[in-house]
Amino acid sequence: MLEKLIDKVDKLIVGGGMAFTFLKAAGYGIGKSLCEPDMLDMARKITDKAAQKNMQFLLPVDAVIAKSATADADVKVCGIKEIPEDEIGLDIGPATISLFSDALQGVKTIVWNGPLGMFELAPFSKGTFALAVAVANSGALSIIGGGDTDTAIHKAGQSAKMSYISTGGGAFLELLEGKTLPGIAALEKSRV
Repeated sequence: MLEKLIDKVDKLIVGGGMAFTFLKAAGYGIGKSLCEPDMLDMARKITDKAAQKNMQFLLPVDAVIAKSATADADVKVCGIKEIPEDEIGLDIGPATISLFSDALQGVKTIVWNGPLGMFELAPFSKGTFALAVAVANSGALSIIGGGDTDTAIHKAGQSAKMSYISTGGGAFLELLEGKTLPGIAALEKSRV
């Protein structure tokens, strides 16, 4: 889906767990952060394609880290190149919040799927909630997809400022990818 999006967008921001696959593919140590090893080659391909198109492709520059994903974890902020081997990246840090928020200024349409951290736990919610505020205040058409993103937007108190929110994350991504959804196909077939 990201590979296809590169042909349709001016900027692409990758955060949350997916970002660590891209960061590992770029050669960074990511500690015990979430990573899809079988997607490293695809991450490199997407990064290269974005560079060839000279588009803005943004990844986190810092992270909120901890040894465990718990509400009482001892958290720290570190640069993305400095994640210790025994720590987990669980949210974007303040420099990334600024970077991503600045990237949203002046855009006309924002499509957002997936939180930027483990927002369910207070120590790891700041990044997602800050971006929700940035999207809400951007003035752009804001299209939000996925149940977790919907929940995060509501918890951040920004749902009324979004243009459209869909709880269908998988279907939302398939539609963005250009696939025909079974429900739409059935409706189109019934019109014939």
